[in-house]
Amino acid sequence: MTIWTPNLDAFEGPLYLKLVKAIEQAIHGGTLPPQTRLPTMRALADKLGVTVGTVTRAYAEAERRGLLAARVGHGTWVRGEADPANEWVIRNEDSHRIELWQNLPVQLDRAAIIKPMLNELAEGDLNALLGYDKEAGRLEQRQLFVDWLTGLGVHCREEHLLFSHGAQHGIMLALLATGCVGETILCEGLSYPGMLGNARQLKNQVVGLPLDEEGLIPAALDAACRQRRAKLLYLTPTLQNPTTAIMSLARREAIVSIARRHDLLIIEDDVNGLLPETTTPPLVNLAPERVIYLGSLAKIACGGLRVGFVLTPPSLRNGFAQAMRLSSWMVSPLLIELACKLVSQHQIMPLIELQRRILARRGELLRHLLPGARWQPGSMHAWLPLPEPWRSQEFAEAANALDVGVASGEHFAAGQFAAPQGVRLSLSQPATDARVAEGLERLAGLLRRAPPTNPLL
Repeated sequence: MTIWTPNLDAFEGPLYLKLVKAIEQAIHGGTLPPQTRLPTMRALADKLGVTVGTVTRAYAEAERRGLLAARVGHGTWVRGEADPANEWVIRNEDSHRIELWQNLPVQLDRAAIIKPMLNELAEGDLNALLGYDKEAGRLEQRQLFVDWLTGLGVHCREEHLLFSHGAQHGIMLALLATGCVGETILCEGLSYPGMLGNARQLKNQVVGLPLDEEGLIPAALDAACRQRRAKLLYLTPTLQNPTTAIMSLARREAIVSIARRHDLLIIEDDVNGLLPETTTPPLVNLAPERVIYLGSLAKIACGGLRVGFVLTPPSLRNGFAQAMRLSSWMVSPLLIELACKLVSQHQIMPLIELQRRILARRGELLRHLLPGARWQPGSMHAWLPLPEPWRSQEFAEAANALDVGVASGEHFAAGQFAAPQGVRLSLSQPATDARVAEGLERLAGLLRRAPPTNPLL
């Protein structure tokens, strides 16, 4: 390993910020290209004649700015933002490239359902839907969604619901409404990148906790609450992203019991909650006084509709209203009304059922072509543990060279959690089953090869 030794005299400010500026300059100047492994904190501290704490603080700030990435057991390296294998953006397929990269709804003819509804809206009082409205949406719209969710087994009341621009916007609202900016957030060790990105922007310290086949381990949560002050837990109990874990009712009850004991608020991301045929009662049913429940039509109906919903504890209602007004004032009344038509005309469940059937076929393809992958009925994605000596980033880059996009486990690692070697495969994104099969066949062939040798700098 080559020891990179910057000259800090060229920069102004506290020592740790001088080092951050030196890292940024070296990256932009090409001295530290993407994927370069940086010296250990102790090695660089000794070389510069500064404390290890100074280097630790500098690395953490550089990571917050998106310059570096760090994982326990894997060191600290320069992010490869320009590398197609690392960009967290929506990627479009072409005739050669197959994307198993992102959890997008299965491609269906949704226009045939939406077009008549748009015509109905156009023929009604359209002007009433084109102006400003209350931050929570209209009473009749909220009540319609409450009745629908109640029928699906989610306990809620109209005064506890407000609409959002999808579940990711709901996460941002929750962080603002709970006053958790800059605070510690607990979550599953592998977690949704959208939440991790929100937390990074709001300077939250994210602590990833161990998982098993059911998701978050209660004992690990209890230990974390005893060791540090945190008031917020984020988790996905159903079809966890990326592991596909589903919490049993007993596990959910254990999590709620620990949250009550330590006065911990919970963000329950249930964006996948309606995808399995058999569902488990959500956490919000068990502890409505401390669970913030997030749902969305993006995965189950139309990704472009961007209508989500949030169930808030009564004590946080005013905080959410203020967060909504400050972030976007409201969700478009036109979009909410369109979402309400999907619900009232009973079009959502047929869309979900059709998606389930397609995903079941693709899950069967996965079972035959990559039998070591983990998948559960209804899930848009699968988790593929990698055999030795493969590493997740190496495999993602090698798959990218074969024109197959997969998501490295590193994308989901929360805080300093040591991500297991694996990749997420999004079975829902390709247009056809044949494209899914072709992508899985390429990955199966790749697994039979030895990984490339990548000497560390």
